[in-house]
Amino acid sequence: MRILLLNGNTSESITQALVAEAQRSAAPDTVIVATRCARGAEVVASRSAEVVAANAMIEAIAAFKEPYDAVLVAISFDTAVSALRELLSVPVIGMTEAACHVATMVGSRFGVVLPGERNAAIYRERIVACGFEPRLAGMRVIGSSAAALYADPDSAVGSIRIAAKALIDEERCDAVVLAGAALVGLQRRIQPEISVPLIDGIACGIGMLESLVRLNFPKPKSGSYAVPASAQLQNIDPALAALFAYPAALQP
Repeated sequence: MRILLLNGNTSESITQALVAEAQRSAAPDTVIVATRCARGAEVVASRSAEVVAANAMIEAIAAFKEPYDAVLVAISFDTAVSALRELLSVPVIGMTEAACHVATMVGSRFGVVLPGERNAAIYRERIVACGFEPRLAGMRVIGSSAAALYADPDSAVGSIRIAAKALIDEERCDAVVLAGAALVGLQRRIQPEISVPLIDGIACGIGMLESLVRLNFPKPKSGSYAVPASAQLQNIDPALAALFAYPAALQP
């Protein structure tokens, strides 16, 4: 099986870190391929930058010609997940959505550690949209931004440790989600000191997609995730126009 890791950020170094974590989590017969946005923010950290990323991510999917069996949206706002599920015939899951699903399976209440104060509202909106709000016990913000934490992972480790312990002691969390592509892989360094599971979205996303591919559900033929009617879009990249004109024909 081949899983396409789609990074909505333009950073090559973050993409490589995400791929490394995905490969570490994948089954022996799973191949990880990757692509990232050709334009947009190096690290998406606002609603406005996310809008740019969503368009660039769909363009990246349209331009990607290698075969794949599933797509992991490796940007922690889960940008464009619904649009990609509509357009593609393969399973699509977002890394934060996957992490929250797993957190509710290993505990009753979960907490989230996230980078950057202004991002807290965006993560909460995503968690609410996925239906996990009743199980969300609390959130803790670390660092000034995702980019700052990625640049200094050693400082991030200490901040995550403090935030996770606060969620456990003060909010009685049974699991803690580490949100943000910049935090990927850090859970392994901290887990021995934390009394509940630390949940990483890349690892969870890979595991879920492997299961979905093996379950081999058909693409919906009705409802909101059925292939949409052809749309004639003007003045856009030809590959993107083709995806919207003949979405089913372009699937791997």
